[in-house]
Amino acid sequence: MEPLKQAYDLELTDNNHGQGWAFGRPVGITTDQWPRSRSNGLPMAHLWTILVPEVYRVKGQDFVAISFFQADDHTADTIDGVEDLITNLTEVNHTDAENFWVSLSRYANHRHPQEIYLEDIIGGGWALIWLTEAEFHGESTPLPDKDNSVHPNYAVEEWGSTCFITDKPAQFIKQVTRTDDPNIGKALTEWADEDDENAYVPMFSTKGDVLKLDRFHAKNHFGGTANPIQAMPEFSPFYIEFEEALGDANMGGGNGQIDLLNNNFDWACG
Repeated sequence: MEPLKQAYDLELTDNNHGQGWAFGRPVGITTDQWPRSRSNGLPMAHLWTILVPEVYRVKGQDFVAISFFQADDHTADTIDGVEDLITNLTEVNHTDAENFWVSLSRYANHRHPQEIYLEDIIGGGWALIWLTEAEFHGESTPLPDKDNSVHPNYAVEEWGSTCFITDKPAQFIKQVTRTDDPNIGKALTEWADEDDENAYVPMFSTKGDVLKLDRFHAKNHFGGTANPIQAMPEFSPFYIEFEEALGDANMGGGNGQIDLLNNNFDWACG
């Protein structure tokens, strides 16, 4: 794997730069492969799909982009049998909601081969899917059918993280090369040795103040200086950090980080 020598900021733009989008719909997956909540089976909210810079393609150069989704598993009412069906492919006999279980079973048995399910420390569900170039340039995925994707006894909350609530027009993303960032290629750590010139420099530290690292505050970006709202995760240099505005993620006013190399996810509220 090549050493990292560059970081990239991600900015929302009105123009299609071909480097991804927030909101909108995913590409490269079938409707049956749209990630589903492990709690209630609802199709997750699509937050963003982003082209990954070449040096951050840690799953191999065949996988050039990532799509990210969120569910409300930490607050949603649970439907018995959903998690077991998805996780263990168990058969569920509920004739009163046959269409729902058939739809959920299609997802469970035909998940995208690059889907990575992530669960945060409060039980929230997230899904990351790596896409090939052909998938990234593919057609937009139609929404799942609501009548078959929602259990008949379940009420969809108006504020929830599901595709039926967050289906909005895409906002395009452009990548901007970051300059003069001393933390490119360095693993994230909260307790850095400020006397070690090769150590990661936290944004809010004596050395960070001297280097004016607060200029990277509240950025969506690949690599470089991080700005977690609370504690710094111990992540590899191959990470993406994103704010709530990128796809209207529900993180309590905070932001999130994904370690692409180790499939780890962390977020904190404001």
